[in-house]
Amino acid sequence: MNPLARPLMIGEVTLRNRFIMAPVKTAYGMPEGEVTDRHIAFYRRRMAHVGAMTPEPFYIHYDLREIPVQIGAHKDDMIPGLKKLAETIHSGGARAVGHISHPGRMANPNIETNIHVSSSEKPCPSIGKVPYRMSKDDIRHVQGLFVAAGQRIEKAGFDFLEVQCGHGHLVAQFLSPAVNDRTDEYGGSLENRMRFCLELLGRLKDAVMIPIIVRISGAEMFFGGFAIEDMITLSQALEDTGVTAIHVSSGSLCETPPWYFQYMAVPKGRTWEFAQAVKKHVKIPVIAVGQVNTAQDARHILSNQMADAVAVGRPLVADPDFVGKILGEVPGRIRPCAACLEGCVGGVKAGKGLMCLVNPRLGRDKSEFPLPKAKALKKVAVVGGGLAGMEAALTVKERGHDVVLFEQDQLGGQFNLACLAPRKKKFFRIIDYYSQRVQEELDVVFQKALPEDLVEKFDVVILATGSKPIVPELPGVKDVFWAEIMRPENKPKDQTVVVIGGGLIGMEVAEALAENGNRVTIVKASKEMGRGMFPMAKKLTLMSLKEWGVTVLTETKVLRKEGNTVYVENRDGELAIEHVDAIVIAKGMEPETALENELAGKIDLYKIGDCSTVGKALDAIHSAFECAIGI
Repeated sequence: MNPLARPLMIGEVTLRNRFIMAPVKTAYGMPEGEVTDRHIAFYRRRMAHVGAMTPEPFYIHYDLREIPVQIGAHKDDMIPGLKKLAETIHSGGARAVGHISHPGRMANPNIETNIHVSSSEKPCPSIGKVPYRMSKDDIRHVQGLFVAAGQRIEKAGFDFLEVQCGHGHLVAQFLSPAVNDRTDEYGGSLENRMRFCLELLGRLKDAVMIPIIVRISGAEMFFGGFAIEDMITLSQALEDTGVTAIHVSSGSLCETPPWYFQYMAVPKGRTWEFAQAVKKHVKIPVIAVGQVNTAQDARHILSNQMADAVAVGRPLVADPDFVGKILGEVPGRIRPCAACLEGCVGGVKAGKGLMCLVNPRLGRDKSEFPLPKAKALKKVAVVGGGLAGMEAALTVKERGHDVVLFEQDQLGGQFNLACLAPRKKKFFRIIDYYSQRVQEELDVVFQKALPEDLVEKFDVVILATGSKPIVPELPGVKDVFWAEIMRPENKPKDQTVVVIGGGLIGMEVAEALAENGNRVTIVKASKEMGRGMFPMAKKLTLMSLKEWGVTVLTETKVLRKEGNTVYVENRDGELAIEHVDAIVIAKGMEPETALENELAGKIDLYKIGDCSTVGKALDAIHSAFECAIGI
């Protein structure tokens, strides 16, 4: 039997396999914390193959929310909705896990009623609010909130209660020597710093009959935070308290968000090693999590006895059948999660709800299931094999239309260049997924020019021809590069390069060139660098540019090039950048409109992706899906 398909007993409850869906915030809720039809649809689509499912974190008090529309377990009025959610999960054969947490100093500062409390008065760097130092009465009160929420979860019919004791949440704020500066019995030594956690779990164990899982960070991943040795000691104590499983993650939202979110820049496997270290010292089941986004990852964890089960969150957001495909219960290729956070974290933070770069069907209820066939079948030509073109072609084909995809050169389009940027190599998995499916399922024609009888042969043309760089005229500047300078055959070494433009492309090109041993200067006309970039990517890139010694000139314009000298001007006057070997233009992009002008008025014509509106990969894929379901 496939080890991943073997049943697992946690406490007295048996899971049908070794997969657990990890909690992922959806922002699909209501202001009062109710479970909504949108929640039910989302979890119904993902319940069929996992051993257990953990819905998004439930808050335990209205003034302790992480997002404004989070699911609540803070009052008895929530029990009917929670019960419906548990019953939905059970109807698919999975066990239901109710996850509760207290953010402490991490409570969302944009929610006016939120309160900020902690073990001490040290603010969370990513929040900024100075928290109130909890008294002993406050500690007992908060423990009571956990107990009341846990009892509601049990009454609602959940099989397990999971308690968040890591990720920089309140319990971790007591555990962390970097945060907890108390001098009473709740601070100082590790034994004292564990007291709040162990008291809480003891009270919960007395209050509920269902098995309790504890989620911890194996390490906080910053100097002064707790380390894996501390968490091994804690895990042993939790086992003695009667906890039935340990779920091991890493990081803190406050100090180490990339580890907290398991961003693609974080090395895969480190959290699995933490789980393995804990497993060696406890007898209860251990759950590993963190970028488990391929079948190989899951098999590696179990075959190497790193954990007893694997938790997957965002991979099930990207592909609801992720587990079913690994277990051989669902045919087809896995739609890959690249751990980019663009849609899942970005969509929630933007108030749009949980989204996904590679899954435009997410959150649309019925569209996550097979799409209905088109009423009138047509012959469709998709022109351009980038991400938008491939998504459109596959979706149109699924709806029953006859589709041909035309591509001049290479499937993936300009996204092939994006994958060359530092920390983005995992994006190649997205191109591989789309290109393999397209070539297996569609007619693909590689040629430079469209057939002359295109209009006669097809009923519809979908243009996905992308965008082109905006190249301003600069005196003395003739030969310039764009992002293609990152290709191995183009990338210089030990040269002086000027990058004109400090947006996403300019910053990533500069970083890639600096990593390759070049002297790089970014010239940016405005003050802000990386406008519109995903905040975590922007922060990491700016840090990297500084580490590599990249010179950044903001509020600066390029005047001219004379010989090998580039002259620029800012508030300090005219400056000269000497011995310049190459210039990269990254001033932005504009839609490629040549074919639109040629075909307009001759055929039913649609534009998607960058040739319609220049945007991110998520925008391209989503616009393609929107177009395809309307044809």
